[in-house]
Amino acid sequence: MINVRELITDPDFSQKFIVYRSNGSFVDGVWTEGTPIQIEMLGVVTVMSPRELHQLPEGDRVSGGMNFHTNQALYVSREGTYEGISDKIYWRNNYYKLASVLPYADYGYYKASGVRTKGA
Repeated sequence: MINVRELITDPDFSQKFIVYRSNGSFVDGVWTEGTPIQIEMLGVVTVMSPRELHQLPEGDRVSGGMNFHTNQALYVSREGTYEGISDKIYWRNNYYKLASVLPYADYGYYKASGVRTKGA
């Protein structure tokens, strides 16, 4: 296996972005999101291809989809649990809510696809 961990953080390829991560809980039957924490990460940012857009459930409505490659774990909401909700990434004055994460940890990185959204 080829480990590309060093390339993901190489200054020639990588950029900084901020991950907003929060959890929440049900309070009186209503989902209440907790206060997000900010995590600064370094990684490679690429534009989603048309093929990748079609693989997302909201692919027919997506505009501004981006891929984020980093060597730190990223998360999407887990169905049936309420431990956390999808991470949001702030990059170049836009927020992206993660729609999928591919854990290529054996190769030294995670690939997350984000859809442009409003606010953190």
